[in-house]
Amino acid sequence: MGISDEYQFDYLDDNVRFADQVNGALFHGRQVVAPDELEEADAQAVYLGKEAGSRENFKTVVDKARMWKGRLIHILAVENQTYVDYHMILRNMLVESLSYHKQWKQKKMFHDRERHFDRGTDAFLSGMTKDEKFVPVIMLVVYYGTEHPWDGARCLHDLLELDDEMKEYVTNYKLNLYDCHEHDTFDEYHTGLRQLFEVVRYADDKEKLKRVMEENRNAYSSIDHDTKELLEVVAKVKVPERCVVGTEGGKDMEHNEKKYDVCKAWADWRLEGVEEGKIEGKIEGKIEERQMMILEQLEDYGEVSEEIRNKVVQERNIDVLKKWNKFAVKAETVEEFALQAGF
Repeated sequence: MGISDEYQFDYLDDNVRFADQVNGALFHGRQVVAPDELEEADAQAVYLGKEAGSRENFKTVVDKARMWKGRLIHILAVENQTYVDYHMILRNMLVESLSYHKQWKQKKMFHDRERHFDRGTDAFLSGMTKDEKFVPVIMLVVYYGTEHPWDGARCLHDLLELDDEMKEYVTNYKLNLYDCHEHDTFDEYHTGLRQLFEVVRYADDKEKLKRVMEENRNAYSSIDHDTKELLEVVAKVKVPERCVVGTEGGKDMEHNEKKYDVCKAWADWRLEGVEEGKIEGKIEGKIEERQMMILEQLEDYGEVSEEIRNKVVQERNIDVLKKWNKFAVKAETVEEFALQAGF
């Protein structure tokens, strides 16, 4: 699990955020799950092992889990800047299956310890009675990728080569997926998750993100420390300490007490981008000017071949172009220039 995943899981340690994530993603903002109704539950560690003879290391997949009114809720937070996990369906199935298996194992151990069943009976062999039930497991996948929307499988059938004749006989499995790229507003969220999803959603539309921040200035001007940390990791938004709200940059404040002005950080970032753009523009202008000077000088000597012309216009190093310009001025023919330039 990478640094980004660790931040996401730590972020959901807070029951208020956990409830907000579930209510927003599954219940469209209806306040179905209350934070004080959530109880601690063991996260499921899944070991995706190497096959016999394989040198591939074991991979661990973990999630965040809470008990809610006799139901077990798992959230798998998926952060990927470059790719979608195309086997996420299988990961979900594995976590869910092992959650049920763990419940069955606990029941069986209890019955065996108490010697509830006679040997050879159906209950003894099953490890449970026919009337016993399991705690239902709810799986939720949250996709934080900033590069593009989720384009992976949404159900098991999407991963299988199935014809219509066999489809009805193959069990399907649905992915409960929340991808912020599929939403335009995030009013269903009431914690820092709203700002997080807005920034991820509009990471490639700077003007839209600017408008969103301006419309919600109060929220973006007072972002809590945990949300600020996650914004930096997931959305690559830099929020320096100078953006801490309060006197002297919150020097004497604990991390969890600090509030950050992301609007200021965003404005600073845009200004830096403009300045960098100006510098890059000036450099680009100098490169094009130098290329033109070289070609005009060579054209005075005669026809310039397509090969030489292409090499000049494709060169982006200003120092190399300056050297070529000197060669062009001193040369008496195009061929002499080409020889000195090493073409």
